[in-house]
Amino acid sequence: MRKMERKSRRDLTTIRIGKRGITSSLIEEVSRNLKKTGIVKVRILKTGFKGHTTEEIAEKIAGATGSNIVRIIGHTFTLRKNQK
Repeated sequence: MRKMERKSRRDLTTIRIGKRGITSSLIEEVSRNLKKTGIVKVRILKTGFKGHTTEEIAEKIAGATGSNIVRIIGHTFTLRKNQK
């Protein structure tokens, strides 16, 4: 777990959530990146919240992609591929 946290700190944000919010194409993009790298960092822009918190958005995306939340800091969260 610590190794994933260190990796998430140094990696750049790979996906941004903007004014369209959580869409099917966003979920597909997160899934593709999880398959490819195993870890994805997501940043929520100011226009992407639409009355939700960072935690709510992270849980929704994690549930839709079958991943785990590694950490949440501010408007950024990191997801890790589910270990089988």
